[in-house]
Amino acid sequence: MTTVLSSKGQVVLNAALRRSLGLSAGTVFNVRLENQSIVLEPVKSGRPQGRIVKDRRSGFSGLDIGDSSPPLTSERVRELLIDFP
Repeated sequence: MTTVLSSKGQVVLNAALRRSLGLSAGTVFNVRLENQSIVLEPVKSGRPQGRIVKDRRSGFSGLDIGDSSPPLTSERVRELLIDFP
């Protein structure tokens, strides 16, 4: 794969490469020079993962990103979707 450096110093990564690495707009990279090569390394975001929780008062499910919520798994989503018509 080849790409071109723009006049603004920008480089385009092709879509297949971005998809395979899970990269999206706004991804932050560490950049370093290694043996006369430029290495781009995505920085892990550290953002909390959303979890579906059931509100105690209303009984409705909602998204919570707090640390006390159980992890969101496929099985948990399946259980929650049973409640929907």
